[in-house]
Amino acid sequence: MTWTRVVPGAALALVLALLPGCKTPGSFREPIARFQQGSSQASAALGQYYAQMNRFERDLYLDDRLYDSSLEVLATDAAGPTPLLGKVFSPESIQARMDAIALLGVYAGRLATLAGSEEPGRFPEGAKVLGTQLGSLGEQMQTLAGKGDTTASRYVEPLTTLVGVVTSLYLENKQGAALQKGIEEGTPRVNAIIDLLEADMIGVLGPQRLTGARQALASRVMFYNTHREKLSLAERRAVLADIRQAAEDYEALVVANPVEMARALRDAHEALRRFALTDRQLESFEELSAAMRAFQGRVETAAAAVQRIHPPKTE
Repeated sequence: MTWTRVVPGAALALVLALLPGCKTPGSFREPIARFQQGSSQASAALGQYYAQMNRFERDLYLDDRLYDSSLEVLATDAAGPTPLLGKVFSPESIQARMDAIALLGVYAGRLATLAGSEEPGRFPEGAKVLGTQLGSLGEQMQTLAGKGDTTASRYVEPLTTLVGVVTSLYLENKQGAALQKGIEEGTPRVNAIIDLLEADMIGVLGPQRLTGARQALASRVMFYNTHREKLSLAERRAVLADIRQAAEDYEALVVANPVEMARALRDAHEALRRFALTDRQLESFEELSAAMRAFQGRVETAAAAVQRIHPPKTE
């Protein structure tokens, strides 16, 4: 059983088990459920966006050769592996970043539980197994850094430290002290992890996808304008349909802004942090609930936009 399969159910069940059923300033059932759902959806959508990058680069490579017969298809060239076999992000790198997002959800859920429960609870046996799985995440990033993942090493310190903070939040017997310590030690690492996710998307994924989509559209347009007089009606219809799809794909990429999910995670965590540090009266609870609804809505909108992105067609 992998950690990502355990986290959504186990963490949420653990949190909800420690919460009172009535909707009072000390009841976090609805906002925590929304946070967990939003975090899981953001993790899946960002993982899909990372994964699509590999397919996108390969399809774009073959796309160039479809419209330019002078180009060869090669597994390697003078620069090394081509996009035919090379990967922008390996499956292991993608999974590690999804795990990092899931870790943020576990941490924030525990903060909210400590802030709202009369009894902070103990680290159950099932969660000890989860903690062991969490502990390998920093080591995994370090290994990925040695395999060419250029940003993986930057995740190691904040992930390793946050894993320790999450574990201590379950082992600390004094609720108030655990909450204060968890916020002081965890917040900088949470922000660092989100900053790194945001940097991946702004510095690598976003520009490459937009540039590639623009290139895919341009190659189709150039092919059509160069060969249109030699094409039959059916062939022109097929190429024009391909141009239309490429234009729609480019527009979808412009609209889709997966970095919004990282920013939404940052805002949602900040709302939980503020609530944990307040006197947690009804007004504060209502603000937290509103923030979690906004978070879930932002993630749903961004995830839907990612779903509308299609890789370029090579047929």
